[in-house]
Amino acid sequence: MRRGKVVALAVAVMVAGDAGGIGIIQAQRFDPIFGLTQVSPTTDPLTHVFTYSIVETDTVPTELVQLIETDLNPILADSGATLYAVWVPVQIPASAPFAGLAKTQLALMAAWPDQDDPVEIFESTVRALDGVLAVTSQVLVPIYLAEGLAVPTGTGFYVHREELYHPLDVDDAVRLSREAWETWEPTFGTRVTSLLREKSDSVEVARLLRIVWYRSYEGWVDSRNAERDPDARRRFAARRLLQLEGSGTAIATNRAGR
Repeated sequence: MRRGKVVALAVAVMVAGDAGGIGIIQAQRFDPIFGLTQVSPTTDPLTHVFTYSIVETDTVPTELVQLIETDLNPILADSGATLYAVWVPVQIPASAPFAGLAKTQLALMAAWPDQDDPVEIFESTVRALDGVLAVTSQVLVPIYLAEGLAVPTGTGFYVHREELYHPLDVDDAVRLSREAWETWEPTFGTRVTSLLREKSDSVEVARLLRIVWYRSYEGWVDSRNAERDPDARRRFAARRLLQLEGSGTAIATNRAGR
């Protein structure tokens, strides 16, 4: 295994775990969250860049959802950007091997149609919303999007997991992942919604963020039964051999939904 220097992500609310599956239940497509407009892109979704922002609030974060619709979404639309998802806290047991968002946090993901760095203008716009105390962001480049700029699943239990690779190993890691998902998703009824890479000039470490939907925490626990899909298990094991030390940190969230 290659090893590189591990640098903490700007959104370092993350802790540990790995991809699995759930008991058989089919993921369904859900339309805009809380009425939030999701604009269909006119360009290839994979040419967008994404901002992933942890927002600290002085209230329960769900109260910001209406402000995001009325104040933030029009600004994004004027910029040609798309609100990809609003992630909110989810209840998890103390024994879970990962953390969750704090009660006063939410996470915003927005997709931007060009390669210019959108962080400064986006963060200043979010900070102007009532109740926002601080915003911390990183920029991600999409590798895989299940349904373009639309999240194909609604409320549930989402695990956002970071993995570290040497840049030369990323293609193999992505190939193994996508091959495994072909059997893993239908076997367990889970859904990989997106796989993204941190925008960086590093030649030592590539940071990938994978977001996976499960029906519940119990569904995530069920997904540890790798014996049900030996082909996926073999590919996931090969992928783990490529990972650098520090991989596997994760947070659990829900998606703001109706």
